[in-house]
Amino acid sequence: MNQIKVHYYKERLFFSDISIALDPTNFSTLFHYPLALSGVIGLIILLIINIALYIRSPKISISYRLLSLVAVGALVTGIIFASQNKTNIEHWQASLPKGKGTIVNLFMSAQQMYYQPPQYDGSAKYFLSASSFKYRPDANTKKPDIVVMLQESTVNPALYHLPDITLPEFKMFAADEGTRATSPLRVQTFGGGTWLSEFSLLTGLNTDDFKFRKNSVFYTVAPHIKTSLFHELKNNGYYTVVLTPMYKMNYNAGPTYNHLGIDLIIQPQELGYPAELDDNLWTIPTRTMLDYVKTLLARYTDKPVFIFVLTMNEHGPYDTGHSDDFGIEKSIDNRDVAGALSHYISKLKLLNEATEEFSQFIIHREKPTMFLYFGDHQPNIGWDDDYNTGWTNEPRITQFFLKDNLSSKPVANIGGLTDISFLGGMLLERAGLSVSPFYEANIRMRNLCLGLLDDCPDEQLIKSYKHYIYQDLKNAGE
Repeated sequence: MNQIKVHYYKERLFFSDISIALDPTNFSTLFHYPLALSGVIGLIILLIINIALYIRSPKISISYRLLSLVAVGALVTGIIFASQNKTNIEHWQASLPKGKGTIVNLFMSAQQMYYQPPQYDGSAKYFLSASSFKYRPDANTKKPDIVVMLQESTVNPALYHLPDITLPEFKMFAADEGTRATSPLRVQTFGGGTWLSEFSLLTGLNTDDFKFRKNSVFYTVAPHIKTSLFHELKNNGYYTVVLTPMYKMNYNAGPTYNHLGIDLIIQPQELGYPAELDDNLWTIPTRTMLDYVKTLLARYTDKPVFIFVLTMNEHGPYDTGHSDDFGIEKSIDNRDVAGALSHYISKLKLLNEATEEFSQFIIHREKPTMFLYFGDHQPNIGWDDDYNTGWTNEPRITQFFLKDNLSSKPVANIGGLTDISFLGGMLLERAGLSVSPFYEANIRMRNLCLGLLDDCPDEQLIKSYKHYIYQDLKNAGE
């Protein structure tokens, strides 16, 4: 199981992952990945065979059975004792996010399932004393409608280092007259884990801060969040909507959205799409999703509206047997990746057409409107070669674009890389809305380090900022 998770997500297995795996609403995702499903079925068959062999094997004497039971009990007791030792806990936490071996990770994370927010020593003084930027809301702002589109598994293929290969250019990855901000985007996941990018967008928090609880943030962390993008917008008079192609209980999304203050969660089926309400719409065209966004914009007009829409058609798996449409194999000498990337690009072409059409709709809309779209994570196409970027941890980079029909003045202090945790604050800042102390800090931090969070070279500023939001503001609970 650990190797399956490492293969698809490049992360180790922790005890909190079990709650996600055993949630019946998530089973359909497993069926979407035949290789992962085969691995799980293989493990179950292996377990059944071992049980059958045990039943049929000659039984040892009662005394030996009791001795074996005592030995197992002593082993489990020793492991539990070791996993509760303060020194061992500190050593294990210092090794995160990778942790130690699979068994150690499972036992250590199981012993710490009680909730505790991220802990940062020091004080907020250094962050709060930075006076080079101060956010001031615009009291005269005409509150714009806001649409945010999470583009599933979307990255600009130009990020891949492919010498002497010409790939298609996509207009959605190029700035135009309506673009107010754009840069590569630092995300906290690869190949999957869309909910991690959702969490950072909607809370302004970095999921890596939650260590072994990272992958279960929708289950274990969301109920403790004090301030969210939904709450902030509602405090400014907005009606907030999530339009999702997935069944709203998948990965505990529905309860999480409700914890964060959403007004309405709606699926395409409720707007006329022909499918059962509990179906996951893996192949619904992005153009169809955006047409439903237009429907919602026309429906809710009595107050400014915020719509968060997720796409799905760009999701994997990707066909390694697809034709190599661009001669990629001659550059990287990997036929499987060449096929998968070509298949992926065919999906991007459809996404590009839908995104560009909707961008033009927004830019020429009479009502003030903002449109932010971003890639939640890179696709898992088996890429193991170089990237065209000078940043570290390149598999966790995508991109974002903010377009609108407001004034042509761009968003200030956009650097060479932006952390996904700052996107929500950027929207509030661009709209000139009133903000809470948490989002004032979020906006200030983005401006102070030009969009960088964990990548910020000023480590003292990072720690001081995180101490402020977690220990002073207690934004992730106590």
